[in-house]
Amino acid sequence: MTKLFVDYLRERGKEQTEYKQVQPFFAVLSVQPPHDPYIAPESFRQRHNAANVKLRPNVPAIPHIEQQARKDLAGYYSMIENWDWNIGQIMMALQESGLAQDTHIMFFSDHGDMHGSHGQFRKTSPWEEAIRVPMVISGEQPFYGRQTGVSDVPFNHVDVAPTTLGLCGISKPDWMQGTDLSSLRLGGSPSELPDSAYLQLVVPTGHGHSIDRAWRGIVTTDGWKYVCLENTPWLMFNLNEDPYEQVNLAYNSLYSRERKRLNDRLRQWVVDTGDEFTLPTI
Repeated sequence: MTKLFVDYLRERGKEQTEYKQVQPFFAVLSVQPPHDPYIAPESFRQRHNAANVKLRPNVPAIPHIEQQARKDLAGYYSMIENWDWNIGQIMMALQESGLAQDTHIMFFSDHGDMHGSHGQFRKTSPWEEAIRVPMVISGEQPFYGRQTGVSDVPFNHVDVAPTTLGLCGISKPDWMQGTDLSSLRLGGSPSELPDSAYLQLVVPTGHGHSIDRAWRGIVTTDGWKYVCLENTPWLMFNLNEDPYEQVNLAYNSLYSRERKRLNDRLRQWVVDTGDEFTLPTI
């Protein structure tokens, strides 16, 4: 797939040379890795040994959990390095085709993987390992000033389309949901900034090591996460002081005011999106 993509970029570069002007293009490459089954090419697998994999602090010290996490992560890291190598081929093709300086590159994923954290595996969980995924907007830095750095603005999947349009100089249609955050890359201030990201598991997958019931949640810009099952709070973490989500505050009366604030904001997300989910009354 990367080879097909590189061939496409070279054709665009050839057209630019022939026409002596920039021919706008928009290209998407969607790949499965890193994803189970965690099998990468041999040259990349040789670089990672399960016995030497360092586990996250929230992986419980239970032998069969640790064993599976180490085995899976060795393959996962191999797949990441393989994909990184392929990204390098794309970047070189952009450079060689003379397209690099005029091209925005968006890199993102649809979900993460628990890999043993909290005793869980795979996706569909609301913990950080499954929901906090890469979101990078990159490319060459010409003198007229694209912005660099890390932003703590929550970026949700519905923001991809309007932000992509913004990078292309196209206004977001009135009917389109989500926030255009392209100005964080292009310079300037967005007209609006989200205060939280909405999290959903609408239909449980039913596969092993997954959450087998629907849930809704939010992550806020001030560092809180709050997740509910139907009619009841479930998880609540202060990510600023507990990034590995080891202290659940959802039932701690000392945080009742914070819990109500988060529940109210989550309820607004449910209303604003036309969702059908019964939150607890707090």
